[in-house]
Amino acid sequence: MAIISNQGSIAYSFSGSTTRETAQSNVANINLAEEFNLVIDKFAVNENFLPGENITYQLAISNTGTGILYNVTLADDLGTNDYLTFAPGSAYLITEEERISISPDTTDPLTFILPSPLTSGETAYLTYIATVSESISPSVTSITNTIYGTANGGSATGVEVSANASATITAKEFANVMVTKSASENDVNVGESFSYTFTLTNSGNTDANDVSLTDALPENFVITSITSTTDDVVTNWTTSDYSLDTSTNTLSLPSETTAQELIVPASTDGTVGETTITITGYISAQ
Repeated sequence: MAIISNQGSIAYSFSGSTTRETAQSNVANINLAEEFNLVIDKFAVNENFLPGENITYQLAISNTGTGILYNVTLADDLGTNDYLTFAPGSAYLITEEERISISPDTTDPLTFILPSPLTSGETAYLTYIATVSESISPSVTSITNTIYGTANGGSATGVEVSANASATITAKEFANVMVTKSASENDVNVGESFSYTFTLTNSGNTDANDVSLTDALPENFVITSITSTTDDVVTNWTTSDYSLDTSTNTLSLPSETTAQELIVPASTDGTVGETTITITGYISAQ
């Protein structure tokens, strides 16, 4: 919308004056409505995201000009970094007359063409869902994507107008810990030393804290040592750092009274965080 400004002045004289005096008026502003103008607003219903989560986007597409807009086309770059994928069947268009399901004309880029012209002062609303990649790197802390809109003013071949709008979502802090267990030997004899190793991996973007391990050890398994390794730092766990239910031979690590704690670090630079716990012992004869 253009602003038209103008200002007037006067000149006058009076009895006894030898020169003419002048004065200026204030500046008067009026808004000149544009004949063709497209405005787009975009926001994400979800402000934060997790891998695999659905994100709902909403667009408000407005004709703020005095003429009709034809061929209103909306192209979203959400697939640029492979972070987001359009969820088929999720798009709906709301106009003054109806709410209808709408399919994209293409998905690369994701492009919608409004089925009807946009009259002066009219706003249409488009809603669709995009899914965050399950394999998105924890190093991605935010995703910004932009909608680019174009339209023809006055007729299908009229002057082209354009607009764009962006929306940003930020990553939620989360930890995602998986655990595997392995034995150092396939076959052992009574009294022979061997180890169980737990490998804890964290694919999340923040450390997993207050981790506790419970292990139902074999009958007559005698613990000789427990160590854990996090970020190349080895911790030796003493008998006061863990508890053992002698009736079931179930290990709980750490104990409720120790100051020792288990942490699985966050994933960094595409590498999952890792902590290993090694329980060494033997099967006693009794």
